[in-house]
Amino acid sequence: MTNPRALIVITAAAALLGACGKATEVAAEKTAEKMIESQMSKDGTTAKVDLSGGTARITTTDASGKTSQMEFGSAQVTEAELGVPYYPGTKPAEGGTSKVVTPEGTAYTVSLHSADPSDKVAAFYRDKLKAQSQGKQFMDMSSGDGDAMLMLADDASKSAIQVHVGKAEAGSEIQISVNRAAAK
Repeated sequence: MTNPRALIVITAAAALLGACGKATEVAAEKTAEKMIESQMSKDGTTAKVDLSGGTARITTTDASGKTSQMEFGSAQVTEAELGVPYYPGTKPAEGGTSKVVTPEGTAYTVSLHSADPSDKVAAFYRDKLKAQSQGKQFMDMSSGDGDAMLMLADDASKSAIQVHVGKAEAGSEIQISVNRAAAK
């Protein structure tokens, strides 16, 4: 769904930016933006890249005129877009959200942290996904130590919600990933 070359270049650019001081950060961002745009143009794609504010925002148009938008780091992703709520008392981790919109569909990723134990968090998401599971496939892969991987897949709409809950040093880490095919 995304251009692998762009993701590699973005990762390298982010590493470069992390090593820069504030005085050179803007210049480094502009250089990295131009480098990514140039790299993507080799296959006929035009790209507009913005690496400011700790987020990578990329809009591409391929040779056939199809546009994709990608936002990594601090994308604004709502509970409504995900189809499940954030665990009570949590909010997305800084730099832990992404949103990719292509002609084929949309993908969201949100990372959360809770002070609550992972089994309590997993039970919350298990209930939320089971409540939506009528006519869909629900999977629950839980380990005895509190880690859980929950998934709700809908073949009719070609969509899936995946929630991974894992133990953390203080509480639990939550990763929500959603993929939806574009409406036909």
